[in-house]
Amino acid sequence: MKPIAFGPTQGQLFYFAAVSLLGLMTMTDNQFVYGSLFLLVIILLTKLKNFPPANLLLVASCYLLFITAGYIDSVHFGTEYTGRERSFLILFDEEIQVEGDLLFAYAKAMPSNEKLAVRYRIKSVSEQESIQELLIPGMSCQASGSLNSPSPARNPNAFDYQKYLQLKKISWTLDVDTLSLETCSKQTSTLTALKAFRQKEIARIKDMLPKETSALAAALIFGERNLFDPETERSYQKIGIVHLLAISGLHVGLLTGMMYFIFIRVGVTKEKTEILLMAFLPIYAIITGLAPPVVRAAAMLMILIGSRRLSLRMTPLDAVCAAFMIMILVQPSIIYDTGFQLSFAVSFSLVISAPVILKAFHSFIEQTAAASFIAQLSSLPVILSTFYEVSAISVFANLLFVPLFSFVLLPLLLISYIILSFDGALPEFYLYLLENLIHGVNLLAMQLSELPMSALIIGKLEPILLIALIVLIPVFFFKWEEFVIKKSKPPLWLFVVPLMPLVMQIVLPYLNPYGQVVFLDVGQGDSIFIQMPYNQGNYLIDTGGVTPFVKENWQQRVDPYDPGKKILVPFLKSEGIRTVDKLILTHGDADHIGGANALLEEIGVKQLIVPRVAERSALEQEIINKARKKGTEIYLAGIGTGWKTAQGDFFILNPSESIGERNEQSIVLRAAIGGKEWLLTGDLGIEGERLLIEKIKEIDIDVLKVGHHGSKYSSSELFLEETTPDFAVISVGEKNRYGHPGKEVLTRLEGHSTRIFRTDENGAIIYKFKGDSGTFSTQLP
Repeated sequence: MKPIAFGPTQGQLFYFAAVSLLGLMTMTDNQFVYGSLFLLVIILLTKLKNFPPANLLLVASCYLLFITAGYIDSVHFGTEYTGRERSFLILFDEEIQVEGDLLFAYAKAMPSNEKLAVRYRIKSVSEQESIQELLIPGMSCQASGSLNSPSPARNPNAFDYQKYLQLKKISWTLDVDTLSLETCSKQTSTLTALKAFRQKEIARIKDMLPKETSALAAALIFGERNLFDPETERSYQKIGIVHLLAISGLHVGLLTGMMYFIFIRVGVTKEKTEILLMAFLPIYAIITGLAPPVVRAAAMLMILIGSRRLSLRMTPLDAVCAAFMIMILVQPSIIYDTGFQLSFAVSFSLVISAPVILKAFHSFIEQTAAASFIAQLSSLPVILSTFYEVSAISVFANLLFVPLFSFVLLPLLLISYIILSFDGALPEFYLYLLENLIHGVNLLAMQLSELPMSALIIGKLEPILLIALIVLIPVFFFKWEEFVIKKSKPPLWLFVVPLMPLVMQIVLPYLNPYGQVVFLDVGQGDSIFIQMPYNQGNYLIDTGGVTPFVKENWQQRVDPYDPGKKILVPFLKSEGIRTVDKLILTHGDADHIGGANALLEEIGVKQLIVPRVAERSALEQEIINKARKKGTEIYLAGIGTGWKTAQGDFFILNPSESIGERNEQSIVLRAAIGGKEWLLTGDLGIEGERLLIEKIKEIDIDVLKVGHHGSKYSSSELFLEETTPDFAVISVGEKNRYGHPGKEVLTRLEGHSTRIFRTDENGAIIYKFKGDSGTFSTQLP
């Protein structure tokens, strides 16, 4: 009688990893769906000849274990605070980020150990220097401030900061008013000591190396990308090689291989070398920031080395599955982390498919290109769900940059760091050559990112198309493997199959009978997006922006906040907008046009419409010049001009003169779309309203975009009597310093029974229409 096989054999941990994920997902809202998928997996496993029936009990136990882990993770999240507390003892147990006059850190409030997101506005250059010298992981300090609930996503498809912090088990942001450095004391542990070492070394690299060299060294050695120039980092993202700026499995493998080679060469035995590596890997994961790709790679190597030490037969697929299960068991919410998703999507694809597929290629270049293609395709669902665009030249860029980073830049920077650690300085000539080499690499990346097809905007995939993409990618790999096994060349149409959901997503706007008007929440500013049905026109009125305030050098940040970059461009990309037909900048104030530069860098603009005025702000002229360089048509708008589409008419009612106060010269647009008459007024004030109703008779409208963010000097009683709006939209920043909207304006609107929408209270306001009927909705309840 044959003994009953019990326990997973080689390669079968994949089934357990799949079931563990289903177990966690069963604790979400879709319990029936994931429970049904688990039953389907059980049925499929019973039909596998090489899967012992006795192991079904192990699979079921694994499923129950991870259901339990998901449940415990969900119930162990709460807060001990009411939000009224003012005084705190803060333990900084993570790295502290200081950029300009802003301090940010994830820390614990003692003695409750509850995690908080801490922000503090530094008050002087001397305080900044003291903070950078004193505050390291392991320090606890007295602080006073206010607890605030993190903001949810305030615009469609936007980053949800509240949800992001919830996954980190954080309920509050602490806005610190006073940070008492004299009360700080040190509480050292091995973990905080390693994190403190990381923070100090990054600061030392920043101080002792030139700007571009220090940025790349901090990224490749310690996994810190905050030193990178935002524009350079964006260039790496556009050409699909931004992963090279993060410490990945490739980096961990190369470093481990180098250490193994050195230890063996200096006479350390193989057994001791493996023990040293197993001790080094978790330490390395901590000092590089515990990023999911590093933890995954370190865990895989430790599992493979450990299994060999114990004479266990374990394949790379088993190792990646075991690492996956351990990481999600320890931290269930990590399955929502983009870095975790990308790391394991690529790892599973390369471990399963690459060994077979790469046999069809013989040269190093061909194999590298094929491996890059497999990695890029397998990461596509995650990339599109996060960034809404994909690089069209990523395979070529990876073919060029991966060897350069892996075999030139990483070794050079590691050697430089070692020399710096022992000697305290690098030879000037060597440093000059290194800086110029890195500058050349960055410059090449930026030039490639300027190519027309460097990044292709797809938009947020419809759920059914996302599911289709996730299904088609493994099917494609499976069919490709079949052709390789048969030693035949796969047909070209096979490579088109996994890309069909992307093509369908691009085509969808041309088939969509719905249009929309979206008043984006850009803080204290304006930005209105109008999308006509069947992609007949995409119009943007203003871009939001931040009013500049004079700051000293020490207060300046590397990447200042820009609503155009952080809100507007991501929103347009999520909607699949590759080109804006008309960009209307109502007037030259920064809170209306400050985001235009970021828009022109990322999105095509066919026509820029600005008011016909005698004097322009410096920012307005800068934007016009930039638009001209991009090949955008410039149109000077005045009263009586406009345009028509099949389902909408647009008329410009202001400015009527080329001289006057800037707000009163705002472009005022009247639109007839979606069965409603709209009046979009920029920053028009009472005087401009008076002149408008004198020149234009019968301005009876349905929707009024209230002028000047609801300032008390707008929306006069006379103007409201003439326009009689049923709806009013006020674009205004939450807790803004100007006190907008004015109580007088709200009272006047309420007196006319006008329904009021406000971006500070409602987030984005969306009017979705089909034909002559539509409905309003808001992003926030």
